[in-house]
Amino acid sequence: MPILRSPAWDGSLVIPVSLPQPIRTQPHHFTWLSAAICVLGAALFALKVHGWSEYGLPVSFVPSDEPVSVSVGPATLRLPESYIATARQRRMSRLEDARFEMLRLAVRWPVMSAADAPAGVIVPENGTIVIELESSPGRESLRARLDPFYRRLARGGELAGPDGLKILSLSARGEPAADLIAFDPTTQNGFIARCRSTPPAVSAICHRAFTGASGVEVRYSFEQALLSDWRQIDRAVAEKILEFRLR
Repeated sequence: MPILRSPAWDGSLVIPVSLPQPIRTQPHHFTWLSAAICVLGAALFALKVHGWSEYGLPVSFVPSDEPVSVSVGPATLRLPESYIATARQRRMSRLEDARFEMLRLAVRWPVMSAADAPAGVIVPENGTIVIELESSPGRESLRARLDPFYRRLARGGELAGPDGLKILSLSARGEPAADLIAFDPTTQNGFIARCRSTPPAVSAICHRAFTGASGVEVRYSFEQALLSDWRQIDRAVAEKILEFRLR
């Protein structure tokens, strides 16, 4: 290999001047690599669009009244597909072995029929009750936190609520009643719900939970304006789940 010597070379410096050997690749390899990157990019974009469709962007789908069989933990239900609240879970319910950790349903009060969602997004307003079934979430109940926690946070003690309920206000002193606990004082482990108003929601939403058969937790949300119907709503939700349940 030729070497470059300085004028005062003393034999200690040797610099190669030949170029490195070319990389042994074919020109079309770069074309294939570019095509692969484009395919992966298109797949990632498709996944993103699919995710957006589940969280608020309009989705076009046609609800079906055909019954489907689904499982939530150990419980199996058979219900019209139109009761399922999200487009993704409706599609999944058509599978032969459809299993869910959490299943979201929507009904229209007071008839308890399936609530429609023209834009693919269902929220608890305009008489809609959103129901969630979840297998053994292991959460502490509102009742368990009533005495040691909520009573201590309450402002002004118990207040009279609709149809025999008692109300504990958790809102800061002097602030509007935007956070409250409503409970039935006559029955141990009876009805209890937390109602909160969070912008930009127009009305406050109440959240109620109880444990159903097979250890499945039933949670449902409804407008605070319906709180006066709490007895009928609680009974109707429980009966609707029993109507769907196979075992």
